[in-house]
This record gives sequence, C-alpha cells and structure tokens, in this order.
Amino acid sequence: MPRSVPVHVHVKTESCCVEGFRFAGVSAGLKQAAGAKDLGLIVAERPVAAVGAFTTNLVKAAPVRLAAERLKRGRIQAVMVNSGSANCFTGKAGDHLAVESCAALAREIGCAAEMVVPCSTGVIGHLYSLERLRAGLKTAARELRPEGVDDFARAIMTTDTRPKTAWARVALNGRPVTVLGIAKGAGMIAPNMATMLAFIVTNARATPRLLRAVLGRALAHSLNAITIDGDMSTNDSVLLLASGAAANREPVGGALARFEAAVSAVAQSLARQIVYDGEGATKLAAVEVSGARSEKDAEAVARHVANSPLVKTALFGRDPNVGRILAAAGASGVRFDPDRIELRVGSVKIAARGRVIVGALEKARSVMNQREFALTLNLRLGRAGASILTSDLSFDYVKINAEYTS
Repeated sequence: MPRSVPVHVHVKTESCCVEGFRFAGVSAGLKQAAGAKDLGLIVAERPVAAVGAFTTNLVKAAPVRLAAERLKRGRIQAVMVNSGSANCFTGKAGDHLAVESCAALAREIGCAAEMVVPCSTGVIGHLYSLERLRAGLKTAARELRPEGVDDFARAIMTTDTRPKTAWARVALNGRPVTVLGIAKGAGMIAPNMATMLAFIVTNARATPRLLRAVLGRALAHSLNAITIDGDMSTNDSVLLLASGAAANREPVGGALARFEAAVSAVAQSLARQIVYDGEGATKLAAVEVSGARSEKDAEAVARHVANSPLVKTALFGRDPNVGRILAAAGASGVRFDPDRIELRVGSVKIAARGRVIVGALEKARSVMNQREFALTLNLRLGRAGASILTSDLSFDYVKINAEYTS
C-alpha cells in the first residue's frame, strides 16, 4: 500500500453497505452440520465491472474454471458461493453442476446465466446436491439485502473460527467511495493464491482493465504474501467488483493512488485475519527479510523460512531456535554470506557475525510468548526486502486436518 496514502480500515461491517450490491447467506443443507449457513450470494443491481485471480494449482475445481472463463468479459451480475463441497476432481458431473447452479440463480434474480460466477469451498472429490442448492437459492434470493454482509461471510466459512471482513472509505473526485472485502480461509494457505475465497466490492466507477491492474498490485503484498501450511488449494479465487454507483470519474493520479491504497489496505487486513485464524494457530509471525540484492531473493528467503515445518514448530514452542531459522534461509537457493546475516526476534538480536548471541535467547523467548511478533533477517547485501505472514504449526493443526474428511 502506498505509504503516502494512509487508509483507515474497519473490521466490523455493521455500518457498511456498498451501493449497487446486496448480500445473503443461508443454510441450504449442503454441509453435514444441521442448520449451518452454507450458501452465500452477492448480487448487483445490474452488470458490474469485475475481474478475478485464481489458483495456479494444476488441479482446478470446476467453479474456478467456469468463473475464470466468464470473467474474461469483464462484467458479471452475481456471485454464488457454496461451502461444504469444493466440487473439485468431480469430472464432467462437476462441470455440469457448476453450470446448472449458475443457471438456477440466474432464474431467481432475472439475469443471464453467463452473468453468474460460481465459487465453491470444502472437501475435494465431493458433489453437492443440486436439488438442495435450488431450494436454498430461492430462500437466499428473498433474503438479499445491502446489510447482509455478515450472513454472507458466515455462509462461506469451512474450518474458519470467525468471519473475515474489512472495509475502507476514500474520496475520489469528491465522491465518497467504499471498498468492502469478505474472505474465508484457515488452512491450505500458500500462494498462489492461498486457500481462500475473497470478494472485494466497491461502488467506485472503474474499468475492468484498471481493476485488473489494481488487484494484481494489491495481491502481491497481501493475499499472495501469506502462508499457513505451504499447501496450495484447488479452489482459490479472489474477485474484485465495481458497481460504478459512486459516479466518480475514472480514477487517475492522486485519485487512483487513493483507490489502490484502499483496495490494498482491505486485502492486507483480510490476509492478516486469515493467518491469525490459521487452523490451530497460536502465533502470527511476520518473516521480514531485508538487505537482499533483489526483492525476488528477499521473498525466496522469507517464504522458505515461513514455510519451514521446523521453524513453525519452533514458533509453537516459543523456541528462538537460530539453527532452524538460518538453515531454512540457507536452503532457499539464495546466495548470501552466513557470517554477515543478522537475526532478530522482535527487537532482540539473537544472531550476528556467524554466531548465536546466547545471552539474548531468554529475552527472545519472552517475545515469542506474545501472540504476534516478527522474525527479522538482514542479509546485509543490498537494499531490497520482503515480508511474509506465517503461523505456527500446532497439535490442533494436525488434529483438524487428520480428521477433515471424517
């Protein structure tokens, strides 16, 4: 996010509505848990500018393929999200289910089927009931309202322990513009993109081309800069929709900087909430690498450290284990001089000049007792840096995922 454009981000959405959009979240009986919300809708009053970014996993879910194809036009009117079933690795039946589900919603809201984009999250290899979905869509369509954000946020959750929302307001050419984000994700988190679904809507007027550029830059330092377990999902989807209801001029210059800062700030808040809510997570750590020759090198080191199971278990055990952190950095493929590197936990330096600072370890351990802290590695080779948010690897993470399909 541009440092010169500060944006205040709100997490609670009770007072947030976005002109041109309505939301709903209902129970359609798609999840095993009785009464759990499992079907969410975002519906625009008319077709809106829309772009998306999707998982780069070779194994892509049917809704991902269909959504990516339909977003090539740059305009949609509705987003339909089911939880409980990923509709992935389900063959031709899964493709048919995604298409028919969109057609069912289109009939309910009176738009062309091609204007509906599907997203799914849940267990891979399972289909959901189209009959139950159709019944749920009738209920959800009746419950659509501008204030239905929280219902939608809860309907898209799987192993999440809480809904994830964020919003910001800026002025573009004298017009008040709102940017609202809603996401789900707690496990299988690693770019690109992370196992999550994220939806960012705004009343700004913007072309799909501009939205695509803004979203790409925002993702680089938010939803593509996090990891929980290093595993990439098959269903990752991020959508950015603009209704144009603010009737602002196409943002350029300072207005564009403010709009991009708002989108980035919202995306960063969602990213942080996802890692904070990581399956079984007890720690949120920012792995910050500085002094690298290039941003690419800095990111490679940060990502290797952030994804290391040994580093993550050290985070869980509140163990300032220099060896594990530096070994992960050294295995990243980036060349650096171990004798030059400096390592800190929070503000406490625990390694420098090729040696562990033994006397500082107890103080570092006290820093690691906190819920959030930073691991900072200065390679002392250049001026580039990168930061990746990660979580620890706990007993509960193993338990949650060992029992996921049972």
